[in-house]
Amino acid sequence: MEGPRGLKAPEYESLCKLVNTIFRGDGAGRMEEQYPLLFAPENFDHLLVMVDEGRVVSHVGALTRDISVMGSRMTVMSIGAVATYESHRGQGLATRLMAAAIRKAKDQDAVLMPISGGRGLYTRLGAKRIGQYAAYAVRRGVLSSARTDIRPAKPSDLTAMTRLYAKESSRYVRSTADLKKVVEAAWICDRDGETLVIRQDGRAVAYAGIQKPRAGREEEEAGRARIVEIAGSRAALVRALPALLDLYGAGSLEIVTTGADLELASLLRSRGITPSPQGFTGTVLVLQPERLLTLFAEYIGDVLGPGALAWDVTEGSVVLRCGGQEHTIASGDLGTLVFGVMPPDEDPIKAIASGPLRTALESVFPLQLPWYGFNFV
Repeated sequence: MEGPRGLKAPEYESLCKLVNTIFRGDGAGRMEEQYPLLFAPENFDHLLVMVDEGRVVSHVGALTRDISVMGSRMTVMSIGAVATYESHRGQGLATRLMAAAIRKAKDQDAVLMPISGGRGLYTRLGAKRIGQYAAYAVRRGVLSSARTDIRPAKPSDLTAMTRLYAKESSRYVRSTADLKKVVEAAWICDRDGETLVIRQDGRAVAYAGIQKPRAGREEEEAGRARIVEIAGSRAALVRALPALLDLYGAGSLEIVTTGADLELASLLRSRGITPSPQGFTGTVLVLQPERLLTLFAEYIGDVLGPGALAWDVTEGSVVLRCGGQEHTIASGDLGTLVFGVMPPDEDPIKAIASGPLRTALESVFPLQLPWYGFNFV
């Protein structure tokens, strides 16, 4: 048995057979085509594998990119397409591959590790469900139709789309080259989809990454399209919603966005559409707790005043201090404190006794963890 190590080019077809056997038994396309960023030749060193007599039998896929949160930039390593043949399960292969991924992530100075899953393999390593998002259900007939210029994204739109996305306050740092690959893949997160550009006065003002209704599924799902990435003018997007419902012949359209998207929330609430709180669909491991806090130190100082909130980070805990009040949390819980949680998970800030420390933490947190959208792996 060889590994853990990065994929070698001659093993590519063997890896594709593994992930498609595990994840695409229903014939819903091929993983290597649906996730072109992950399975790109330049990313082979991040496709961590165990190889038995020349055959890839276990895999953990990793993709390193940066995110930007309130202007603070950090590296994250996303994990996906974790697969082991049934014949090789129970040997700890995936655990060894995850350990190798964590070492590689730390070597690359990654601060967070988003994982597309929540099974014990990840939670045993300390991964938590963190982040706060919102889902809006827009039903046919609720909004008045308006004249809207919508078209599928073309290569000539990509530069404008990259610029629109770059203005989002919580986002992945994404190149036009990456955007081109995911748009052409026509697969968004975990479903067949397409990207539509909304234009006004001849220029792109917004775009939407849309999962198409699923044919052959239960009635509600078959009649619902889902927007899982947006950028640009929210007003233009809201005007376009009736046309999008018509385009897909859908009875309803779900929009998943960040909890911090106040503009969209205001526009939809004024039309009687309120959100359902939604958590991150996977889990996240905080790799560098002290670095995470340090990245937001300037912001914290702007809100609370220089030095008002202090902290000490050890291998297993974080001690927080403010105004003479002190509280200790496990370092693995820091992500839930910084980025928030969704019920029924416990908010660690609410576990702190009333006082200056709790007031300070409620003043600066939670911050908005980006929704992965096109960067899902």
